Amino acid sequence: MVRLLLLCSLLLPIPLIASAVYQSNDKYGRPVFSDTPNKNGKHQLLEIQIQNDYDWHNPELTLRKARKLKKKKRRKKKKKSYSFAELQSKCAQSRYRYQHFRGSNTASDWGSYKSKIIKYAQKRDYWCSRALKRK
Repeated sequence: MVRLLLLCSLLLPIPLIASAVYQSNDKYGRPVFSDTPNKNGKHQLLEIQIQNDYDWHNPELTLRKARKLKKKKRRKKKKKSYSFAELQSKCAQSRYRYQHFRGSNTASDWGSYKSKIIKYAQKRDYWCSRALKRK
């Protein structure tokens, strides 16, 4: 019995009927779309045509292949070779900047001050770690 009902439902084509769409403007002038007409009578009946932008039944048309992003081999930048004395001076300079940064007169907000401190801390860590590796 269930199979018979299923078979009958598949064999009977059911047309898809779209309901009417009405366009009107609200009190601010913005367009409003609804399935019921506006009460004041100022509305337009829109006719919407459903169209597929791709003909799936045409065998001559093929889908676009997804483009694979080619991963470029990035060359690592060669670190400039500094002498031990140069690394120590860069470490000392970045450590001084980090410890003595008081902010600028124009930037009074905490966010810009904090971002600058973080940047100086990163530079300090970078240069001092390179100097310690060379020891």
